[in-house]
Amino acid sequence: MLKKIKKIIRGDKNNQPIKWSLYLRVWREIGLPYWKWLAAGIIFTVAAASAEGYAITIAKRIVDETFIAKNMDSLYIIGLQIIAVYGAKGICTFIKTLAMAKAGLLASANLQRRIYRHVVRMNISTFYGDGIGKCLNYFGVQAAAVLNLVTGTIVRLIQNVATILISLGLMVWFAPQLCILLLFLAPAIMIPTLLIMRLKRRLSRESFGIANNVSQHLNQTLHGIKTIQAFANEESETEKFNCILNSSVANSLKSTKIGALRSPLLELMISIGLCLAMIVGGLLISNDMMTLGNFVGFLLALSAAYRPVKSVTGTGDTIQHGLLAAEVLFNFLDSKPSIQDTPNAKALESEPMSVAFENVDFEYNPGEPVLRDINLDVPAGKICALVGPSGGGKTTMFNLLERFYEPQHGHVKINDTDIRKFTLESLRNNIAEVSQDVFLFNATIEENIKYGLPNATRDQVIAAARAANAHDFISKFPCGYDTCVGEGGALLSGGQKQRIAIARAILKDAPILLLDEATSALDTQSEKLIQSALKDLMRGRTTFVIAHRLSTILDADIICVIKDGRIIERGTDAELVAIGGEYKKLRDIQFKMSEKKETKKTKNTK
Repeated sequence: MLKKIKKIIRGDKNNQPIKWSLYLRVWREIGLPYWKWLAAGIIFTVAAASAEGYAITIAKRIVDETFIAKNMDSLYIIGLQIIAVYGAKGICTFIKTLAMAKAGLLASANLQRRIYRHVVRMNISTFYGDGIGKCLNYFGVQAAAVLNLVTGTIVRLIQNVATILISLGLMVWFAPQLCILLLFLAPAIMIPTLLIMRLKRRLSRESFGIANNVSQHLNQTLHGIKTIQAFANEESETEKFNCILNSSVANSLKSTKIGALRSPLLELMISIGLCLAMIVGGLLISNDMMTLGNFVGFLLALSAAYRPVKSVTGTGDTIQHGLLAAEVLFNFLDSKPSIQDTPNAKALESEPMSVAFENVDFEYNPGEPVLRDINLDVPAGKICALVGPSGGGKTTMFNLLERFYEPQHGHVKINDTDIRKFTLESLRNNIAEVSQDVFLFNATIEENIKYGLPNATRDQVIAAARAANAHDFISKFPCGYDTCVGEGGALLSGGQKQRIAIARAILKDAPILLLDEATSALDTQSEKLIQSALKDLMRGRTTFVIAHRLSTILDADIICVIKDGRIIERGTDAELVAIGGEYKKLRDIQFKMSEKKETKKTKNTK
């Protein structure tokens, strides 16, 4: 048992004491910018505590100067003093509350701006696994705990410490003999309190991990609610969530049990001190070594110190929790995305662009290659189609070109220059993409179309929508282009979302165009109209097309068949058919299926 207590006091790798540098950083980065408001809050907090201390001296005077001396005339003056003191305390408390609220709101907004700015610049891979849940937790649990530390806990601590010091000063002034007795109780209070703080610090670290799991599961549920209900898995998902909540409850109960020991321990020590003070104080009064007023003042000061002492011992847990949150949050804010502008990176000018992949190898997970020795040269203004089985690495090539990831070996070049020598902003401004998984923001149709060109006019937006065969269905909405599409475009059909995404790419007018199954969600009639629009869009642009429907890429300048991360065939449609390899097999299968469908339609028509 003693070894366990020693281990708790020393701390271990999972229960290390918080460094003073972290205290200073929390103040410097979160509190210091709003020091004027915090200072005002602290000043008026101390003033309120001082008013409460002065009220105790008034009580001492009532006993000695009024009741003992039987001078009732002084009651009126003392009564007015009491009203003035508590009135001043109320005003100080009011100003303190407003000042701290102002500091808290400003600090909260600034901290969340910093988190958001950092989140949107992190690597795409950050948001896989439990990344989204962690990011949500940064905005919620961690940010709230850190802000509470600066604008709530610290101020309460200052208020309580000020009250304790004033109370102790009054106790020494009224009865120094009795204060000596209480010094012997200090170790009995401090040692168990430190043990409790150590234990709760470890539990606080565990609680952050559990909170991440809760956020991640909830986020996954909200995004996948349709799938959950389609497979009738409401109960199983609820059970999973219950398991996570049970862990949270168990952790909270442990923390509550440990924290609950503090209050009875403190009350026991205070009651012992009060008992000793009454016994010794009674003896001193009976021997004329202390006045009754001084004794009453001492007891009132001791009582006034009880609540803040209890609060201070509990505040330690809140401070530890807030500092642990700050540690997690600062670790995140200090992290650097592995993909960022290289030193002396230059802007990529908008002009005709050639694209080349030179000896590119890539793997998401070590030992699991996705692309192997990819060599591909696409001249400016040409169309390159990527075909082949799913999982072959086609979309990964798009990700490398947009520099969401970097190859482990080889180079991706634009106009014979490695894309790492260009700024990320200019690189991505020169690329427009339409994917099969379209994402629309919870905004109007117009705002979504002009997302890549914010300064576009309404006429430009309409022209892009017409080119994408989207204008007609948009015009049928009561609000037209001012129609809100809902979160993720939930209020639109798949085909409508895809046409808006195509309009967005048309309006962006970038020299490099990436089409990842851009017409996959369209019916045959709409697809033909869109293909015509896309041909106009692709003219003069370097275009990469991922297509499973080979009928859409027959006119491509280069067709690459990608399988198991390698380019196994390349050439035009005619050249690849002549080879008689993998491409021809895929082509024959698809065209035979199309012929059967056409024959069946003809028979049904007759």
